Amino acid sequence: LTYLLPSGQPYWCMLLLTTVFGFIISSGPTLCIPLILDLIGIHQLNTVFGILIFVRVSAALLGTSAVGIILVHWSPNLSLPFDMASFLFGVSTFIQILILCFSKKIHAKRAVYSVL
Repeated sequence: LTYLLPSGQPYWCMLLLTTVFGFIISSGPTLCIPLILDLIGIHQLNTVFGILIFVRVSAALLGTSAVGIILVHWSPNLSLPFDMASFLFGVSTFIQILILCFSKKIHAKRAVYSVL
């Protein structure tokens, strides 16, 4: 979806794309908390949230600078940062799906052990 943002020339198109993007990206924090609780447990929650916030803030601070460096020094093409963001969102989606599958596998093993 990020790949489509440069093509949104009319205002209504850009508004529609950003609305859909916001709706899709909002699932990240919603899924993150239950997955962390399932994988790590409640006793390590403070440590994991500290690491998670550190990574998010670092990405926000370094991401804008990286886009500026890419645009100024490497490529005058304005679609390159959008291409990179689309690729990285795809990688992030793949990783979240893997974590979800891993979490379901752990729950299946716990269910087997609780029956025994």
